Amino acid sequence: MILSTENADWEVVFKSGDAMKSELVKNEVENNDIGCILLNKKDTVYPMFGLYLLHVRKEDSAVAKVIIDVFMNKNDAETE
Repeated sequence: MILSTENADWEVVFKSGDAMKSELVKNEVENNDIGCILLNKKDTVYPMFGLYLLHVRKEDSAVAKVIIDVFMNKNDAETE
C-alpha cells in the first residue's frame, strides 16, 4: 500500500514556511499519540516559495488542531 496524503482520509492541520517551527509542531502532535506526516512543499530553486504542510488523518484533525493551538499559544506566551 502506498501512503498518500492526496486522498480524502488526510487533512492539513498546519502550514508554515519555517522548517524548525514545523518540526516542533510535528513533534508535539506525535507526542500526543497522533500519527502525522510533514511534507516539504518548498521550491528548491526559490526557497521563499512554498510551505511545510502537516497532515493528520481526518478523524484526528480536531484534536490535532487543539494541540497545535495550545502549543503555539504556550510558545507565544513564553517569548513575551
